[in-house]
Amino acid sequence: MHTKADVLHIGYPKAASTFLVKFLESHPEVTVSQFELSDILQQTGGRFEIQAKPSLHKIHVSKDENIAESVCVVGDLKNWQRCLYVPGAWDQVKNDILIDPGEAALRLHKIHPDAKVLLVIREQGDWLQSVYKFVMSQLPWNRRSFADYCTTPSGIVLLQAGHFDHTIRAYVDLFGTKRVCVLRFEDIVSAPKRFSAELCGFIGVSDQPLPQRRENETHAQIARIQRFFPLIERLPRGLKNTLKPHATRLMPGARRAIFSARDFRILRGVYMASNWRTDKLIRQLSRAA
Repeated sequence: MHTKADVLHIGYPKAASTFLVKFLESHPEVTVSQFELSDILQQTGGRFEIQAKPSLHKIHVSKDENIAESVCVVGDLKNWQRCLYVPGAWDQVKNDILIDPGEAALRLHKIHPDAKVLLVIREQGDWLQSVYKFVMSQLPWNRRSFADYCTTPSGIVLLQAGHFDHTIRAYVDLFGTKRVCVLRFEDIVSAPKRFSAELCGFIGVSDQPLPQRRENETHAQIARIQRFFPLIERLPRGLKNTLKPHATRLMPGARRAIFSARDFRILRGVYMASNWRTDKLIRQLSRAA
C-alpha cells in the first residue's frame, strides 16, 4: 500500500533524513510516511495500490532516503540483501540489481507523476565517513577497514551514489526543474534560517525554525571501538556499556576523525568533476524556483 504523496524525500542516507522527518512531523501543515517507496525499486513491473493521503488539507511527504542510492532490483532481492555487507561479494549480486538513477526516477514517476522531489546532499568525504561509521558493525569482524567496506555491494553502491549530479539530472529530466529541490546538509548548521525557508517554501507550507537537536548521530569514537574490538558488540548490553570507556582509552587516536587527511583528498579528487556539475544544476534549480 502506498500513500499519495505531494513530496518525495528520496535521500541521501546519513544526510539528516531522520532530523528532517522529526521537523516535518512537528509541522502543523504536514503529514509524513516513511519507507513506502523502496518497494517501487524492489519489484520489477509491480502494481501498487495508492491510498488517499491522511489529510486533504495538509502536504504529505513520503520519505525514503535510500531511494537516492538508485538500486533497482531485477533479480533475487534476498540474495542482494544477504550479501550487502560482504567484502568482495559484488560478482555474486551484480546480476540481481541495476544501479541506475534514470531507472529509479522512472519507476517513481510512474507511481507519483505529480509529486515534488526533495534531496539533501552532503560533502562526500564527510558523508561517506558517516555512512562507514554507521555500517561498520555489519561488516565481518576481521574486515572492517574503509577499504574493505568499499569492496562490499553496499560500499560500491554508495561510492557511485556520491556522484550527485547523475541522480539530480535523472529526476530533473522526468519531474522538471520546478519540482526538484536540492538542499545542502551543511546549511542546517551554517545557515539554518535559509535552509528552513527553502525547505518550507519548496514543500508549500509556512516557515518554521529548525530544531536545535541532531538526530541519529553516529560517533567516531563508537565506530573505532567497533573496528578495533569487534567482539565487544556480541556482549550483553550492560557489560558492553561498561567496557566501552576502557576500550576507548586503549585505541590509537581515539578522538580523531576516522578518515585520514589523505582519504579526504582522494575523495575530493574522485568527485571534483561531479561536484562542479552538481553546483551548476543547483543554480539552475534555484533560478527555476
